[in-house]
Amino acid sequence: MLRARFVRHLASLFALLFLVLAPRLAQAEPGDELTVYVITFGPGDHPFYKFGHDAIWIHDAAAPPRDPLQRDPVYNFGTFAFGDPALIPKFVQGRFLYWLSIQSIGMTKRIYQSENRSVNAQKLNLTAAQKLALKDALDENALEENKHYKYDYYRDNCATRVRDAIDKAIGGKLKEASQAPASMTWRHHTLRLTADDTVLSLALSVVMGNVIDRPLNQWEEMFLPAYVEEGLRRVKVPGPNGTEVPLVQSEEALVTARGRAPLRTETPSWGIWHLLTGLVLGGAFFALGRSAKTSLPARIGLGILLFIAGFVSILGVLFLFVWTGTDHEVGYHNENILQLWPPCVALMGFCFGVARLKPRAISRARLLVTSAAIASAFGLVWKVLPWMRQDNYWFIAFALPMWAGATLGLRALEQALGKPTPGARTTKKKAPKAAATKPAEATSKDEPEPVTAGEA
Repeated sequence: MLRARFVRHLASLFALLFLVLAPRLAQAEPGDELTVYVITFGPGDHPFYKFGHDAIWIHDAAAPPRDPLQRDPVYNFGTFAFGDPALIPKFVQGRFLYWLSIQSIGMTKRIYQSENRSVNAQKLNLTAAQKLALKDALDENALEENKHYKYDYYRDNCATRVRDAIDKAIGGKLKEASQAPASMTWRHHTLRLTADDTVLSLALSVVMGNVIDRPLNQWEEMFLPAYVEEGLRRVKVPGPNGTEVPLVQSEEALVTARGRAPLRTETPSWGIWHLLTGLVLGGAFFALGRSAKTSLPARIGLGILLFIAGFVSILGVLFLFVWTGTDHEVGYHNENILQLWPPCVALMGFCFGVARLKPRAISRARLLVTSAAIASAFGLVWKVLPWMRQDNYWFIAFALPMWAGATLGLRALEQALGKPTPGARTTKKKAPKAAATKPAEATSKDEPEPVTAGEA
């Protein structure tokens, strides 16, 4: 009897569970088992990690728990090979390939924790169909024949790929919500995020042209992972009952970085330091040029400065190569070519003749630095043209005083060499000897007539 009662109670329990779960089972759709997260990784110490990183994590509740790659795949668009023998040539030519790789969330967290980089996850409010379509698209993209893409610093990187994938999944709503003006240009963001490494920051700013100085909108600003994270918070999507709800359902810190300073919010201001450096170099050129005729140390110093100026001008040749011989669009139309005038590379040859006070070397070196000063001044004057928008005033503040001082210094040296050196021994030139002439014989007209005795 007890057994019969137990069976009846068990049957009632199963019936109750069926009544509760049946509506939910009936409403289940393919994709309901998926949860989509956008992961934002904080910046690291290596130059490649200064800008942060983005990825998409999809949790599949239906996948086997013992298979972390199937249950919790992280889709990473920022994969490249340090060991590739063609790494340097491809990078120089602007044809560097990145690819989409997949690893588990557990492995991802361990890697970034070891690098002391933060990992934040945003859970997205997507429909089952949107989640399934997103996962299918990512899996298709991860196939060997589809996974590679040509990396672009600002237009096609790990962050823009994540941005585009989410925007496609939600029908363009992310782009629609990101048309307001951006807070900074690409250049200013680059300087801001690399300011702690002065050499890297200066190198990136000098080598890139005016492409990165145009005004942006928030969509273009999402080349940075932190701005993808911020942009997702702005988006509203239709909820289950038709009302709009935030795209970001919740946020969670998976890994917290220890001891990292907060990111800069402003670009560094270097203009005054570049101006002072240019004035010091220009003043040194002028002072050494004025003293070079009578001072051996001044001649050596002037030669060294000219050699350095010629060596630095190799960058101008590099800028031309980047513009004409590579796919680095960010290096096209670089106005700094006018500030590091390529012909001045020849100064590395003329500097030795200048130090030895060779008039021809001095004259040619002066012509080169004069042309560089004119080019630098032209680069400043033509800023009035609307299409000359490169933000390189700080570099003009360095280059123009330097070339102007070099011009004045070599001109002073030329003028000094045209005058006798004070205190130098001089030899008096002998007057030319008069031509020897045979005394003319007296003529009968010039001689007095002989006097004859007896005549009166």
